[in-house]
Formats: sequence, C-alpha cells, structure tokens
Amino acid sequence: MAIVKRSLNRLFGSLLKVAGFITIVCAIWITILTGGYLIVLGMMMLFIGVFLYLIDFIINLVNKKYYKISQISLFILYLLALGWYYMDWQSHTNITFQTNSRCSAIVFGIEGYPELPKTFFWTKNINLPLNNILITSTKASDMPRWVRYKYSNGAVLTYNTVDWNPNFTYKCIVNRKVIKAWVFTLNKSSDVSIQKKITDLSNQVNVGKVNTIYTNPDNLLVKGQDGSYITLQGEGLSFLPDAVANLNINTIYLAENKFTTIPPQLYKIKSLQHIILNVNPIIELPADLHRLKKLKSLSVGSTLIKEINVDLSKLESLEDFDISSNKLTKFPEQIKNIPHLKWLSLESNEFTDLSFIDGKLRKLETLQVYTNKLKDISHIKYLTNLKELLIFDNQIDSIPDEIAALSNLEKLEIWDNPIKYISPKIRKLTKLKELRIDDNQLSKTDKLHLAQWLPKCKIHFQTRD
Repeated sequence: MAIVKRSLNRLFGSLLKVAGFITIVCAIWITILTGGYLIVLGMMMLFIGVFLYLIDFIINLVNKKYYKISQISLFILYLLALGWYYMDWQSHTNITFQTNSRCSAIVFGIEGYPELPKTFFWTKNINLPLNNILITSTKASDMPRWVRYKYSNGAVLTYNTVDWNPNFTYKCIVNRKVIKAWVFTLNKSSDVSIQKKITDLSNQVNVGKVNTIYTNPDNLLVKGQDGSYITLQGEGLSFLPDAVANLNINTIYLAENKFTTIPPQLYKIKSLQHIILNVNPIIELPADLHRLKKLKSLSVGSTLIKEINVDLSKLESLEDFDISSNKLTKFPEQIKNIPHLKWLSLESNEFTDLSFIDGKLRKLETLQVYTNKLKDISHIKYLTNLKELLIFDNQIDSIPDEIAALSNLEKLEIWDNPIKYISPKIRKLTKLKELRIDDNQLSKTDKLHLAQWLPKCKIHFQTRD
C-alpha cells in the first residue's frame, strides 16, 4: 500500500505533476488518434509534460519554503499560457458576403490600398464590398488561419456551400509580379467574374499604375532552341493580361485552365507558332482563327469541341492539329481543308472506322488514332505519304491489303488489337523500320512470315494478358 501511495505521489503529488501527467496523456492520445499525423504536436506536448515534472523537481529541491506558492503560481501561468495558445489557434476571420454574391475575393499586398481591420480578441471582421472584390495592402500571411462566413443580412453560410481557395495566384506574366488572393465561390458558382477583375488589376500592375508586393522567383519567359516560350499549365486561368500581346514568343502552353476560347491577346503575337490549349472548356474554335498567320500547331484535345464550323483553309502555316480525347464520333470535315496538314491526333475518341479518310488528307505524315473503337482500317489507302501510324488499342482483327498503299510508312504501332490476319502485301512497306504488334492471335507461321516479309523492320511482338 505504501508503495502505491508513493507512486501516486510521484505522479500526482502536486499541481504541476497533475498538469504534466495530463499533458503527457493528451500527447499520446493525439498522436495515436490521428495515426501519427499530428506527431510533431504530440512530441511538443510530451516535451512540455516532462518539462513540468522537471520544474516541480527543481522547485522542491531549491526552494521548499515557497514550494506551494510557486506551485500555484506556475500552475496558473501554465493554464493562462494554455488558454492563450488555444485562443490564438482558434483565431479566425469573420467574412461577410453581399447577399447576392456568388463569387468574391480578397486581394492582398497591393501597395497604397487600405489595410484590413486589426484582429480584436482573436477575431478579424471583414465586410466585402458591393463589387465583391476587396483590395488591401495587408499580407496574406497576416491573416488568421480559420474563416467563418455569413451574408450581409445575417444568414450564416456553412462550409459546404463555400469553396475557399486561399492560394489563388495570378501571374502578371510579362514580369515577375504576382497577385495573391483569397477567392470564394458560393454554391459551386464560377469564379470568372472575379478573375476578370483580377486580370484588370494585373493590367494596371503591368503598366505601373499599381504595385504588388509579391513576386515570382522564376522567370516565366524561357528561351529554348526553337525560340522563347511560356508555360501556364494548370493555373486555373480564364483570362490573360493585355501585356501578353507584346511578348516575342513562339510557343504558349495553356493546358488545364478555364479558357472557353483562344485568348484574344494571342492574335497580336506575330511570332506565335504553337498553341497548346488541351483540357480547357472550349466549345468551338473562333471564326477569326485565320488571323494566326504563323500558327504551325494547335492542340485542343480534351476540350468540349464536337464539331468545327469555321474555315480552316486560310491557315497556310498549320501543320499539326490535335483534337484528341473529345469523345468524337464524327470527323470534323473542316480539318480536311487545312492546306498543309502533316500531323493529326485523333486518339481517345469514339471512331468506329476510318471512312472519313480520303484524298484530302493525303499530305498527312503522322496519324494518331489509337484508343478508339476501330474495326476496319481499309480507308488508310489514301494516306500515301504517311510515315507514322499509331493505331493501337482498338478492335482491329486484320491488317488488310490496303496497307500496301502506305509505301512511305516507317513506323506502325497496332498492338492491343486482336490481330488474326496479316495481308502478305505488307511486304511492300519497304521503308518500314519499326512494327509493334500483339502475338496472342498469331501463329508461329504468321510470325515467321512477317519476319520474312519485313526483313529490314524491327518487329516487337507483345503478349497481352
């Protein structure tokens, strides 16, 4: 019994010991409960708990006369510090939206604009203006970590109805200036209206009317062997600043954004040759596309384009066209009017045959039409200048006689197809350097014949599981 009493006294014999024990237990509980996610916080709490035991030991050792007073004083200080830390951790911003608001923003770090209200008792209150965009010189890093929302009429908004992007960054592009903002979209609305206002603000930054304290450490303009280019992939952009029109670049990467058409600034870049707009909600190509006189390649794959109703015959420089992954079932006939088209990507659509191919596409040198639903490929006979044919991942069961017409073919990838028959006329492909094909349905004799017919070709046989 005496041993138990002494043990309990060592653990709970003073206020500091009780506080230390509870802190240690909480540290272990938090670490286990979060699966180690908050292990750093747990380790800090564990250290504080052990430190409280150490302080208790030192006080008892050097100052027994004032032991109890010291215990009570330090315990109260510990509770106050704990309360202060908790309140600081819970500090938040109360954001009041206009009642009719669907998208709003707070733009930070713009010199000359008013600072936001000071945080009072761990709470900062912000009322967004009627135009739904608040511009301030306050830094984003000075804001409390949590936010709460309500409408100006007092109605409280739940977190499920507000999509908060605290890391919205808009690059001014022509320089290293950056605009940082908190963007709020309510009830799954679009942020296009706010993006337009932030773009207008970036235009003012670019002409020196206003200044932002934020900069981008990297220069967006990169010089390559074929000329300068800019990469703005995955930036969530709907608009470009006006100053982009003054850039001397030959390539711009705008994939994975929110553009609904080709940005108008691009028409003014006289040196522009390559535009990559994959994965954007573009519905149709603009009627004035012909203004891009030097355009050599255009990529609009994974967009919403289902048909093309604009004249492409005036795109004299266009050689490469990508309209992949658009769920196309019908070939856009306007593509045939591109006068010097050499490279065409139609992969990951829903074509069942190649009946759309005719003599108008005879200048093609590369055709990518893999991952469709093709069964018959006899219409390839019109592509007499073709050098590369990527037609894998379809439902093709034979290589027909028409393959002989592709006398310039150098690469053929037709794997991941249930090929059962290969026409002997494939031997006429004397320029073929590489063939990739599945051998699941081919006999040893078939493979032997193929090697004899194409003695100079490197044949890759693949076995499909």
